[in-house]
Amino acid sequence: MSDSNQIVPDPERVSQPDVLLLPAEYFFVERVEVPAAVTHGELADYAELSIESIAPFPLEQLRWGFFAAPDGHSILIYAALHERLKRAGYKDLESYKWVLPDFATLQGARFSRQTQIVLEGETFETSWLQPEGEGLPLEVQTYRSDAALAASTGNSAEANSKTSTPLARDRYRSATSAATLHLRLLPLKLTEKGLPIFHFETIGETPVEGHWSPLTPSEASLWHADIRPAGFKGIERKARRTTALITQITGYAGLFVLFLLLLEGLLSIGQFWLGTRQAKVDAQSTAVRRIEDKQSLMHKLEQVAQNELRPIAILEAANQIRIGLGTTGIEYDEVAIEGGNRLTIEGKANTINELNAYTEALRQSGNFERIETKQLTRSGKTTFTATLDYRRKQPSDLVGSPPMEPAVAEASNPETEGGVE
Repeated sequence: MSDSNQIVPDPERVSQPDVLLLPAEYFFVERVEVPAAVTHGELADYAELSIESIAPFPLEQLRWGFFAAPDGHSILIYAALHERLKRAGYKDLESYKWVLPDFATLQGARFSRQTQIVLEGETFETSWLQPEGEGLPLEVQTYRSDAALAASTGNSAEANSKTSTPLARDRYRSATSAATLHLRLLPLKLTEKGLPIFHFETIGETPVEGHWSPLTPSEASLWHADIRPAGFKGIERKARRTTALITQITGYAGLFVLFLLLLEGLLSIGQFWLGTRQAKVDAQSTAVRRIEDKQSLMHKLEQVAQNELRPIAILEAANQIRIGLGTTGIEYDEVAIEGGNRLTIEGKANTINELNAYTEALRQSGNFERIETKQLTRSGKTTFTATLDYRRKQPSDLVGSPPMEPAVAEASNPETEGGVE
């Protein structure tokens, strides 16, 4: 991690918005085996203990991270001096969403055979050996791209000779028999949760079989791979979760407000409709009441017509029968009309025979449906109470029937006609 071969890329051009990608040149990279007793939840603590044991600098002076193999049996630890990053122009690391080494973008990639990966940037290239399947990178190194060297020196070959290292690009590539895959990172896209999606394009030869684009690391693996201090990451992680929760609650609140506004609009429309209906009802209520009054009157008239509510006619019919008997032995003391069709007569008779004759004449008249009499004889005088239910006449009974009054008049005897006393 000496400064002799330090590469100073342009941070503005190397990094994507919200994500800072650092060249592997600044990092000390070490693969560490994980004991079987260490659980997945203990990997972060184990990585911290491992970096403290192998790094020649205090932990607070380093910016470090790690990512684990899929089986969890090994981890790749990397660390960079904070001051060196600042001198290279990488400042305000806390302002980014994620700060990662460039080789961490291919975390989770897998290939059908061992492959030499060359990740090409605008000012640098990073190369490492990717084992078959889902393994951890091996022999990670970074060097200036040909375009960057040509721009800085005007002679690509001379620049390469001046910047070559023991792990120089050409020597390393010639020493390995692995397939080579050239990749270039495309512009990043962030999900709704702020997680980057890494898309790559191939350059040159036909790529080997495998999966390397797109790659979507999980949030937990990104936090482990991020090189900023653990304290900052803990606070930032909680803040992002709180912000996401507030955003979610705000979204739900907005939907609820829209629902309330919609409901209020529906209620307003309903009230307007009800008001219109009520206005129509009020406008028609007077006419409806007038019709109801007429119907009520017609109902009463129909009852009168059906029941023949004629008290005077009832009394006259009973009295005409009494007069028609030609006797003055029947006298009325009190007459009561009940319910319009019932006549109750309290009176006296000279003899019981005269009362029986009167009762029989009432039955024979056909004007009464029910005739009940009670009598009491004392000292030669007979008192009685007669209850008569007037018979309602049907229209068929009246067709062709002679008037009652002339028939009664013919049966009357002028000498015995005395009227009601």
